[in-house]
Amino acid sequence: MHLPFQVTKNITLLGSELFNLYLVKGETCAIIEGGVSGVTYPFLEQLTDLNVPPEAISHLVILHSHFDHMMVFPTLKGRYPWMKIVTSDLNRTIFTSEKILAKIFDFDRKITLALKERNMISEAPTLQSYNFFPLDITVQEGSVLDLGKGMKMKFLEIPGHSPDCVGAFLEHEGVLFCSDGAGFYTPPDFFRPNYWYRLDDAEKSLDKMKAIDPEILCRGHYGAMIGKDLVRKHLQRNRQSIENFKSFVLEKIQAGWSVEEITQDVTMHFSRGFLEFFPAEENYRLWKLLIQRTLEHFGIEMEGR
Repeated sequence: MHLPFQVTKNITLLGSELFNLYLVKGETCAIIEGGVSGVTYPFLEQLTDLNVPPEAISHLVILHSHFDHMMVFPTLKGRYPWMKIVTSDLNRTIFTSEKILAKIFDFDRKITLALKERNMISEAPTLQSYNFFPLDITVQEGSVLDLGKGMKMKFLEIPGHSPDCVGAFLEHEGVLFCSDGAGFYTPPDFFRPNYWYRLDDAEKSLDKMKAIDPEILCRGHYGAMIGKDLVRKHLQRNRQSIENFKSFVLEKIQAGWSVEEITQDVTMHFSRGFLEFFPAEENYRLWKLLIQRTLEHFGIEMEGR
């Protein structure tokens, strides 16, 4: 998709292929998803090209608190303090933890540096870690954000990838913003699970999204899936990727492989797309965590493996 991309009359996909942000227009506007700080200046240029003045934007929506979905917002909030940051009620704790926020800002700096080194951006704002991250409005299952002109955003809890992950459904448009709640997809045809928090919750969340049966699925990375058939296929493929990974890990454990051996194997073969920008040690840690969550699901202790 060439960006900006008009998803519907009232929804525009912005940011970059790797880190998506969405402009939603009602009487006022909301930005859904916050990317990494490295896409801040290209994003602001996109808004200028679309003739969207800052005063038209009322809300900044964080669908989960991972660094690659919220780091454009410090600059926007600093420049335009009337913009209200909206996120899960669970983030009251995270957004007031100096230790967690330091890690979030550190990860953002590393990815932004990687983007610069690959000449994918020329500059980015220099962010200082916060003692607390702004949080103006909290949401939970069933909460509604009304932007006017029928653009009512209903929130649903879709944990699994993270405990605080929420989706936002615009029934008027048939559009579901799922962030990373629908697994990890890299074009053209690579799917893998990403249940860093809980495997069973990830399965239930995918089933919840399938039950909504949206016309359009807006992801946090690699854009939007448009059309019911494509969305259904996409959600099913991600659901199948969980089953495949469960079977893979269980098979290796039963064959006597150690957790370290399994982690080395999957890190080598499945680190694709924007994961390639992650430091090698962090990528390895994430894969090991996914294996740990899989073994927890089966009630298998990692100790000694």
